[in-house]
Amino acid sequence: MNRMIALWAHPRSRSTVLERVFIERGDFEVFHEPFSHMAFDEQSAIPHGDLNGGMPRDYEAIKALLRNARQRAHVFHKDMAYHCIAPLKADAEFLEEQQNVFIIRDPARAILSHHAIFPQMPAHAIGHQALYEIFREVRRLTGKTPYVINAEDLASRPEHTLRRLCDHLQLDFMPGALSWNATCPEQWKAWRTWHKEAENSTTIMPGSADFDECSLHANPHLMTYYQLHRPFYERMNQFTEQGQP
Repeated sequence: MNRMIALWAHPRSRSTVLERVFIERGDFEVFHEPFSHMAFDEQSAIPHGDLNGGMPRDYEAIKALLRNARQRAHVFHKDMAYHCIAPLKADAEFLEEQQNVFIIRDPARAILSHHAIFPQMPAHAIGHQALYEIFREVRRLTGKTPYVINAEDLASRPEHTLRRLCDHLQLDFMPGALSWNATCPEQWKAWRTWHKEAENSTTIMPGSADFDECSLHANPHLMTYYQLHRPFYERMNQFTEQGQP
């Protein structure tokens, strides 16, 4: 049977550039945030492109789309856990039929990056809490700790991080998938505003070493978001390979 891999993320977690590696591999049919189509439509305030691209709009139909694709090819889908948190938490069958990978990023960096694109973002859209809830549910269902990637590891040690992920997923590591031509994959067009950096990239780039949190601490609204989501990040971060050789 063909495989299905789910990359569960929160916004601004470097998940899109990791998805790009799977697009470049060429051995998976890749879906970019399919569950976002149940969370948003053309009238939503969030910045978006054309959301009338023929994608289904409800949870069961999106799940059926992924399962149907699996009949013809291996499937990789990346999504934000908060897009579908309630039905996903209640759907043990769907969670257990795929390999679930999680990616996290320090909420200070993620929040400021998110705010730069969508200043009206609601608290739940920071996404760490929903991500942790799905992580915990997968752990409960499988009896095993799901695989967690820290975005800073991906940025600073991309080959190492991808090799370890491929070992975990029992995939061949493809060095050529870590470089590409700067372009916008078809899958990204509905959310192109969010992925300009990834679109203009040709590989996984290291993060800025001179990150300044001052603008976060100066904004009480953003600090409230940070204080809400930081504990969930810390709980998941203890399960990453951060610091390992």
